[in-house]
Amino acid sequence: MSRLVIALCILMQTEAVPALRLYPVDDTSRDPAFRSFVKKLRSAVETRNTGALRKLVDDEVVIGPADEDKGWEQFYARWHPDDSDSELWPALSDLLALGFIREHPALFLSPYLVWRFPRGVNMKTHLVVIRDRAPLRTAPSLRAPAPVSVSFEIVEQLGQRESGEGLGQWVLVRTAEGESGYLNTRDVMSPLMPRAQFGIRHGKWNLIALEMQGQ
Repeated sequence: MSRLVIALCILMQTEAVPALRLYPVDDTSRDPAFRSFVKKLRSAVETRNTGALRKLVDDEVVIGPADEDKGWEQFYARWHPDDSDSELWPALSDLLALGFIREHPALFLSPYLVWRFPRGVNMKTHLVVIRDRAPLRTAPSLRAPAPVSVSFEIVEQLGQRESGEGLGQWVLVRTAEGESGYLNTRDVMSPLMPRAQFGIRHGKWNLIALEMQGQ
């Protein structure tokens, strides 16, 4: 084998895998009526007002894959909006923060990082960085060095979330380039988070589906 061929083989073996990135998308402003709906939804979420939310949820809202997984009663039984520790309000708050994709004039989706997550990448083992230039630190501490940063990348999760020095939690990850380090959990989201669909029913926008991933 010639030296040139050997050099090419080594180069191919050491070449970094391109980073996969998911950039934020928010098409809310493209539809004035939907923008008004989002304003009402935000108000209901901020005040944890079940009555106000009910007016924004379709009568046949879908909560799962089975035929019987729909309707307000099933939605209420699944999410328990009146409980003090309900998972519903934080889930909706996350969706509002991440924005909405306009799939077509009568359908919006949220969040982008679930609906646009690439096929072939394991949702259970990866996280999406939702910040620009999030510091990748050598230890779970805000005072630890951050030799590199990551922007909107899909990273592999190497360990469970853990508490570190100071406030907040951390997670050990590895980038596509092979860099390992700790990201603050406020800088990443799991693609297994709830996903929602919003559609026009009887002339007005409604929440038509809110499902947990993997169910």
